[in-house]
Amino acid sequence: MAELYITIGRQFGSGGREIGKKVAEALGIPYYDKELLAVAAKESGLSHEFLQSYDEKPTNSFLYSLVMGQHHLTPGMPGNTVEQMAAKAQREAVLSVAEKGSCVIVGRCADYILRDKPGLVRVFVSADWDARVQRVCRRDGVTEKEAVEKIRKMDKTRASYYNFHTDRKWDSAENYDLCVSSSFHGPDRAVEVILDFCKA
Repeated sequence: MAELYITIGRQFGSGGREIGKKVAEALGIPYYDKELLAVAAKESGLSHEFLQSYDEKPTNSFLYSLVMGQHHLTPGMPGNTVEQMAAKAQREAVLSVAEKGSCVIVGRCADYILRDKPGLVRVFVSADWDARVQRVCRRDGVTEKEAVEKIRKMDKTRASYYNFHTDRKWDSAENYDLCVSSSFHGPDRAVEVILDFCKA
């Protein structure tokens, strides 16, 4: 069987993590989300806490962005800031787990990092606004107002990180092979759609 690499971009509160995990379980392949931080820490020598503090967060260095432009995940680019050190370690972790075989990777620009790899399926998971708010309320035990603030902040953070480290736009459909709404018949149906797409 040919290797299969499924990357999952997701709106905050869309259930992308849960969907990715179920897809991996159905296919019997490894799943990586926060697990990538452990791989990155082991291989880079950086602490897990350090990597966690910069996980999918954009650089704060305005001067650095002016000087270096946007293509920061290209091989050979030096990591001159702490943010770049963290991003480089995560990039190497994505490449490392992909070298071991088929897997599902959530976030961390994996779709861009693995863009030239045969067997890549790039998925983006979204959901209706109300469904996202209710999911975050239930999952995180917060009020609707807090959920709204959290969703807006996290989506902005993920978009900024992705847009900064690639030459693409985070939620633009043209950057993905499949866009799935978890609001349409729920997360389990989204899993089925992804699995059917991969089989096809």
